Amino acid sequence: MRSWGNWEWCGKLGQGGFGEVNHWRHKTTGREIATKHILDLESLTADQQVKLSERWNKEFNWARQFQHFPHIVAGVILDEEDAAYLNDRHIAKLPVIVLEYCNGGDVRKRLQSPENVNGLVEFEVRQILGALRKALHFLHSECGICHRDLKPDNIVIQRGEDGTKVYKLTDFGLARGAPDKTMLQSVVGTRHYFAPEVVESGFYNSAVDYWSLGIIAYELATGELPFIPHQTPKNILVSLLGKPFECIAITEDPDSKGRFVNQFQLPQEHHLSRPWAEKFTKWLRLPLNTNYKQRGQLATDEVQSVPVVFTELDELLSTKVLTIFAVNCCKQLGYVVTPEMTMTDLIGLMVRDTGMNGNELYCVLPTFHPHKMMRPNTRPWDLYVEEWSDTSKDSRKWAKRNIPPVMLYVFQGKKDCDYRVPEPSLSVLARKFMSKKIVAEERWLLKRVSMDMLFVLTKEQAICEMFLSGVNEHALSLEDEIVANTYIDTLNAELLTTSYAYEQLKKLRSAAHVINDCPEWQKLTHKHDDIIIKTKEIKSHFESNLRGAQGMVKSANQLLKDLVGKDIFDANRFYKKHLCNGGVISPDELMKASFEFAKTRTLLQNKVTALSKAIDPLHFYFLKSKEFVPVLFKSFQEIKSDIFALHLKMLSPVSVAPPPMLQLSAAMDRMTMSSGLPSSDPFDSLGTISVIDEAERINSLLVREMEVDHC
Repeated sequence: MRSWGNWEWCGKLGQGGFGEVNHWRHKTTGREIATKHILDLESLTADQQVKLSERWNKEFNWARQFQHFPHIVAGVILDEEDAAYLNDRHIAKLPVIVLEYCNGGDVRKRLQSPENVNGLVEFEVRQILGALRKALHFLHSECGICHRDLKPDNIVIQRGEDGTKVYKLTDFGLARGAPDKTMLQSVVGTRHYFAPEVVESGFYNSAVDYWSLGIIAYELATGELPFIPHQTPKNILVSLLGKPFECIAITEDPDSKGRFVNQFQLPQEHHLSRPWAEKFTKWLRLPLNTNYKQRGQLATDEVQSVPVVFTELDELLSTKVLTIFAVNCCKQLGYVVTPEMTMTDLIGLMVRDTGMNGNELYCVLPTFHPHKMMRPNTRPWDLYVEEWSDTSKDSRKWAKRNIPPVMLYVFQGKKDCDYRVPEPSLSVLARKFMSKKIVAEERWLLKRVSMDMLFVLTKEQAICEMFLSGVNEHALSLEDEIVANTYIDTLNAELLTTSYAYEQLKKLRSAAHVINDCPEWQKLTHKHDDIIIKTKEIKSHFESNLRGAQGMVKSANQLLKDLVGKDIFDANRFYKKHLCNGGVISPDELMKASFEFAKTRTLLQNKVTALSKAIDPLHFYFLKSKEFVPVLFKSFQEIKSDIFALHLKMLSPVSVAPPPMLQLSAAMDRMTMSSGLPSSDPFDSLGTISVIDEAERINSLLVREMEVDHC
């Protein structure tokens, strides 16, 4: 089966009880398709063969209806020659089902990767639920089809060249026309995913797909099925029929075998933001309602009669959560943002959750943030970046540039900042197991303990990357702010202009034999010398801060290179040893893993904290230096005003001496002055006319400078 006609066989995509799916590529065009074949009919009875044939033909025809809907795998219509070649070699007298090929595998494989053992990232959960919602509504309302076999295995992924993923529903082998009213139907579907009414009474309708949607949603978010999946079907059904509406999961009590506990919240081991998890938990009650009539209830205010489970899901998926990392308390935050929300509102929430003083709190945007910089009119809504919600390793590998782990970093702004690194939270079950307070050999419990420990490893990996990325952004933003700061150039210009005017006035007074120990001149001299010293100090601080920030950027970049994207806590090895292929774990092994994790975490946290503490005073002194600049500018303005006043005083008439202009003229004839230009003599003599011109030029210069200052 290596080729047929123009098509080359690329491999097997999957296999079921009676058939398989294969992958093909066209030898000339490179087009890829998937084909679904029947392999075994002999093991079926005549009635079963008839039923299979009916379902097969329905799936074949339905697949061809889905040509233009993006979230359902479409049937492919081949030319007559290729279709005939395929069907002639089919074991059954049924057409081979030809489908579009989806190159990203299926959602089940996504859930089986080490980083997704405890559920997918929030972005991917949203994307999959959004695709399923659209696909189911299309099937139920437009096609009159009930899928009846929803599960992660039947959600495939089409990946674009840029790495973006489109999720598509497939496998309509168990689908059938959706009844308008409840009717008797056979028990079909995959255990754990079909609704309780399918087993209890056999009476059901399209609402069975909503139940499966809820089961999938819970599994996407947590990595496990919600209702005691390790138990017998009887125990599961009995527990489900007795569960209250608010219950979204049922677990077995590890301290009391056979005792089942209703759960009303998600377990803490998930990757959802806190506000979205709360809304998600509330929504889960709708599809996981054991009363199928209530589960399929329509929204009363909708013109198109959309089920409530869909309208509430739409609201959930439209919620925008701004992700934030508070560096000083090493805490990930998330807040629902709306267009009406103000920065004052956001700061109030951050103060509440971090304990930091609102006056000391300041924000840093990640590099390449589309909002560029924080402004007085910035809203939290402006800081939300949709594509940055996808923080999965898979997407980060495909991204052309680094995706920041959050949309905003928050710091404490003072010289000696406070740092609080919270201890990681290992589940109560894992702690009891590690301390040997429970003795259990059930595989489900050992798996749960391993999943809890793996969650700690992967979660702390993400926290460390956020912490280090935040420190790096702090250093980068400080460097950028200092480089972009025009104060140094402005101070240099002020310094040159003022010093030149002062020296010129000093030479003019000396040449005119004006007494330089008068109070006005002494005051001016003191101001001039003082501002020169202070300006040079401020410039030195700016330059020192810049060198320090550049050094911190290099250090942070090196740490990022060494740590980000690496398996810091050896999570992959833990996964392979204790979760792959039925692996188990002992209390001693869990204790050893916890000890190694704690040791590595302490060393890493200390290193990153030390780097952050080195940046804090640089930023503090830079801000303090900026505060002195307006004071310096004011002093420059005052000195220039004083110089201008003394110029005018020299030109004022004096009653007991020759006319001042004659004094000045005579003095200028005797005065020599460096021009700063090449000359045969070290000094050039100035006559009366040139001195007056020079004095007027200086006066004009000072007037212009003061006008600029006033502006």
